[in-house]
Amino acid sequence: MRTDIQTLLAVSFIALSAGTNLAAAQEACSTYTIQRGDTLTNISKRAYGNGDFSKIFLANRATIGNNPNLIEVGQQIELPCNETAAPAQEAPATETVVAAEAAPAAQPTAAALTEIAFVTGNDYPPFTGEDLPDGGIFTKLVRTAMLRGDKKQDYSIDFVNDWSSHLDSLLPRQAFDATFPWSRPDCENLETLSPKDAYRCTDFNFSESFYEIVDGFFAVKGSGLENAQTYEDYVGKRICRPESYSLSGLTSVGLVEPAITLVRPTSVADCFEGLATGTVDIAHLEVQVASDALADLGLKNDIVEDPHLAQVKTLRVMVHKSNPHSAEILDLINRGLTEMRESGEWFDIVSAGLMAQTEEEMKKN
Repeated sequence: MRTDIQTLLAVSFIALSAGTNLAAAQEACSTYTIQRGDTLTNISKRAYGNGDFSKIFLANRATIGNNPNLIEVGQQIELPCNETAAPAQEAPATETVVAAEAAPAAQPTAAALTEIAFVTGNDYPPFTGEDLPDGGIFTKLVRTAMLRGDKKQDYSIDFVNDWSSHLDSLLPRQAFDATFPWSRPDCENLETLSPKDAYRCTDFNFSESFYEIVDGFFAVKGSGLENAQTYEDYVGKRICRPESYSLSGLTSVGLVEPAITLVRPTSVADCFEGLATGTVDIAHLEVQVASDALADLGLKNDIVEDPHLAQVKTLRVMVHKSNPHSAEILDLINRGLTEMRESGEWFDIVSAGLMAQTEEEMKKN
């Protein structure tokens, strides 16, 4: 994680949400000062009429840092122009609506929902991992969302390290009800997606966003690729991304085979070892996960992120559409998540988790 200890120590100044509904709509092509209760998603809704905050984040990354979830009251950010933006208004939670409409109707004979079985995996710090405090930041967010959504609802969380099996077999066969954390591809443009990403859209329903992440492009310092200005600079290169990770970020910018050579090992560490040994040219990874892995491998001074190219994504809970309780599960999860954000509990969990990770990295260094 690139957020330094001073930023995290100032967490009391982060724009904690206390249920504030700011009435004043933000305007594109202007400077805006972060207020208490703000998130980049809500600022984007008010400025552009939708919750896609990637344009705001990427334009203000030097001010905000590498974590779009941590913004501070009083920060001034630029709201880029967007001539095609819809009139500023509070946008509906489209993902939730789509999920409810797309899910097959529960059969009258379906058994009542007793226990919700979640599955996640390891090797994804600081979000999930059996060796992480509380199982990782995302695991604690899910546990708390369940408690806030319905404290009487029984649930379990298990770790299965074969991430691909979550989507390929475990959820379709209803060995588990839900899995996390997964990014949502651009499901509105299925024709641009890889088969695996399209499968996520056609066969699964998504919760609302629990966490926003930044995918960066990493290269060996001194290779010249660490300062690429456009995605075209990566054409012809060997790009590494673990096999269970979505390829939507690459396909959306034309980085698909045969324009590139795609390398898909099982772990993040494999990608960085490939960079260190020269078997790959670029690693495309989430920056917080990458920071932890580089610290473990002792490569933080040798492998760096390209500061010019980054992509924002959201992490969510997924439920297979064949699950007769799909809509019910997601409604409970989303209800709990909303309460956490409004009370400020979400920010407390995230900031504490990031602080713990920062302290752990300092020990390694």
